[in-house]
Amino acid sequence: MEKIQQQNKEEIIAKEIIDLVVARLETIPSNISISIGGDGSFTVSELIEKVKTGDEIGKKMVEMQLAYLRSLSNLRPQQENATSNN
Repeated sequence: MEKIQQQNKEEIIAKEIIDLVVARLETIPSNISISIGGDGSFTVSELIEKVKTGDEIGKKMVEMQLAYLRSLSNLRPQQENATSNN
């Protein structure tokens, strides 16, 4: 029973992450094309579809967005240190 609850929790978290990435992609103007390394260039709508279907490009987009969001959490301590040194 606990294993099923854990699996459901992980699925909910995964869906919330996908929803977050889609929401962030939706803020990009639709006339913008995004290049993903050697995988090619994609429209915003193509990337949203790839994130939703979970293909390799979609997974890369999720990983990139999560890495970006995690990097933001590292900014605050550096900013506080900079102001405290003045």
